[in-house]
Amino acid sequence: MSKEGSSNENIETNISKDLVTVVLCTLNEEEGIGKVLDDLKANGYENILVIDGYSTDATVKIARERGARVIYQHWSGKAGAVKTALDYVDTPYVAFLDADATYPPKELDKLILHVPKYVEIIGKRSKENIPLLHRFGNALINKLFALIFSVDVGDVLSGMYVLHTNLAKTLNLNSKGFEIEIEIVSQMVQRGKVTYVDIRYEKRRGKRKLSSFKDGMKIVSYLIKMAKDYNPILFFSIIASIFLFPGLITLGYTFIDYLLHGIFHSGYALMGTALTLVGVQGFLTAGTATILKRIEYHILHNNNSRVQ
Repeated sequence: MSKEGSSNENIETNISKDLVTVVLCTLNEEEGIGKVLDDLKANGYENILVIDGYSTDATVKIARERGARVIYQHWSGKAGAVKTALDYVDTPYVAFLDADATYPPKELDKLILHVPKYVEIIGKRSKENIPLLHRFGNALINKLFALIFSVDVGDVLSGMYVLHTNLAKTLNLNSKGFEIEIEIVSQMVQRGKVTYVDIRYEKRRGKRKLSSFKDGMKIVSYLIKMAKDYNPILFFSIIASIFLFPGLITLGYTFIDYLLHGIFHSGYALMGTALTLVGVQGFLTAGTATILKRIEYHILHNNNSRVQ
C-alpha cells in the first residue's frame, strides 16, 4: 500500500482540482462547515457539493453564503447522503470528507496524487484526537476487513477518500449508516486497486453523532455479512468447523469408549454423525460458493474494463 509523510507543503498534483468534486455530507454542522469550506477554497477546490440531511441549525445558510452548492438528500442517514451525492457529481473524480473540521482539506492533495493508478484512495487518520476506545475498535475492524478481503486499505472507516466517479456510480449501495465506507471499499477492491496515504486528524467541531457501541456493533455485523458475500470460503469454513470438529470429537469418544469398555452410546453417535454431516455440507457449500464467486469476479472485472 502506498503511504506518504504527514507534511504536504510543497505537493503539486498533476490532476487539475477542477476535475474533482468535493462532497460534504452534513447534518447540523454549523460549528465546523464554515472553516472546512474556507480551507477548501483556500486550497483551490471550487467544485463543492453539500448534501444536507435537513439540518435545523445554520449549516445550509453558512454553506450557501460561501458559495457551495447545496442539495437536500433523499434516502436516510449518511449512506443516503453519499448515494444522493453520486446522482449529482459530474466530474471525473469525487472526494468525500466530513464537515466537522476533523479532516484538514489540504490533506486532499495527497490523495489526488494517486488517482491515475488507483480506483480509491483513502486517508488513513493519525491517532491523535481519536479516543482510545475508538482506536481499539478501528484496529479490530481494519483487521477483520483485511482478513475477509485479503487487502490492507489502511483505515476502512476513514471519512476522507477519493473515488473515480464513473466506477462510484456503478456501486450497489444498500447500507443505512456509518458502515457506508466499508460497503464502498468492499466493492471498489473488486473493481481495481485501492490504496491509502497518512493524513492528519483534528479535533471535532460540534456534537459527535457516532455511538461507539451501537454503531460499532452495526459495523462488525455488516463485516460478517460482507464475509458471506465476498469471501464465502472463509465464512462457510468457519461455520462448518463449528459443527465438524465437535462432531468428530463426539464420534471419536463414542468409538474409543466402545473399543475399551464395550459401551455404545447411541445418542452420542447420532449427535456426532449429525454434526459431522452438517460440517461436511458446510465445506461443500464453501467450495461451491467460491467457484460461483470467481465466476462473478471475472464477469465484473470484464465489465469494469469496458467502463474504464
